[in-house]
Amino acid sequence: MDEASRIVGEDLAFQRKVWRFQRLGWFGMAVLILLAMAGAFGGGPLSYASARSDDGALEVAWERIERLGRSSELRIRIRQLAPGPLELRLEEGLVEDVEVAGGQPRPVSETRAPGRIGMRFEPPPGEQWAEILLNLRATRPGLVSGTLAAGASRVRVRIVVLP
Repeated sequence: MDEASRIVGEDLAFQRKVWRFQRLGWFGMAVLILLAMAGAFGGGPLSYASARSDDGALEVAWERIERLGRSSELRIRIRQLAPGPLELRLEEGLVEDVEVAGGQPRPVSETRAPGRIGMRFEPPPGEQWAEILLNLRATRPGLVSGTLAAGASRVRVRIVVLP
């Protein structure tokens, strides 16, 4: 160590460790900003999900990541296989941890049982597919996992609810 470093109290090895820690901090912040811009915390391309039943008669699109207390949309397409009203069922976590805050079109009838909500909709005249939009609001933070069913068609829905 030279005379000036000793007088000032400079410790170059310690300073290099601090610089390395600062670079790691800057890198971590940059990663968090990029993840937020991509929607990893809600409201972006990474936060949307969609699924189709095995038979293709039920298609669902939803926000995979949402915020507690904020309304989100569950878009449902049901292929009408038989004449008569369409029946849609929400099961498990979609009943217990989420409340249905409205939708379009309104169901003709609704039945509730423990762990299950059943809704009947009039099918659109002359259409093979019916489109239903449900507004959901989570009641607790955490992972919400449930099933959406129409007839024998089933789709598993998982939502991460952030505080």
